[in-house]
Amino acid sequence: MNNIIKCGRNFMAISDSIEADCHKHWLLQMFLSQKELNIEVNGQLILCSAILIDMNTPHIFTAKGETHFTMLIDPTTELGCVMRVLLNNQPFYIFPHEKNIVMQQNFKNALEQNEHDAILSFANSVIIQFYSSNMKVFDDRIIKVLNILDECMHEDEFHQIKYFSKKTGLSESRLAHLFKEETGIPLKSYIVLHKLQKAYELIFNGENITTAALDAGFDSPSHLAYTNKMMTGMSATSIIRDSEFLKVF
Repeated sequence: MNNIIKCGRNFMAISDSIEADCHKHWLLQMFLSQKELNIEVNGQLILCSAILIDMNTPHIFTAKGETHFTMLIDPTTELGCVMRVLLNNQPFYIFPHEKNIVMQQNFKNALEQNEHDAILSFANSVIIQFYSSNMKVFDDRIIKVLNILDECMHEDEFHQIKYFSKKTGLSESRLAHLFKEETGIPLKSYIVLHKLQKAYELIFNGENITTAALDAGFDSPSHLAYTNKMMTGMSATSIIRDSEFLKVF
């Protein structure tokens, strides 16, 4: 069973059943386990219990029945900015032992209590320890794009660069360049990522896959399924079937 939590534009999960093929996506991803992780990054087997992987970096992860914690971090969030500093332009970052001990103990306590409130408290504790109030603020025009996406009604125009171009007063090419420069992710790719995030939010709020796919801006459920497989290494159906959505905070 996967316990999934949505925090703003970030998603977290506690699971013992993830079997992901090699994949990459435009999110940062953190993994934490009480034991050694079974993970490869760029074809390299990494021996550690807590790791952060940069966006657009191929990786393979297998749970093998061991309960672990993972977090998909949107690079445009405050947490994403902090994590990118830790990575320092490297494909991955292994958390130091002293930080692992704290996270692992909190994780162990949450699993032993096996209650929703304990799991949510643990998830919140992970975010708090990385919080920083001194991270850089994006260009106002990039913030405007992000705010429009957060509030969009999922109509086609809200997913077109030309729409954001008009709203920000920048040419399409200049906006695309500025967005990549500021966030590290191409604007077209971020729009696709946004649609996938929204589709999952709709699904976990009770919508079926077909409705969620179309309402989030995908051409069809199969388009959602293909995008999900490419970005997560797993099928959307299996994720949904084996998951429980706890809370949005």
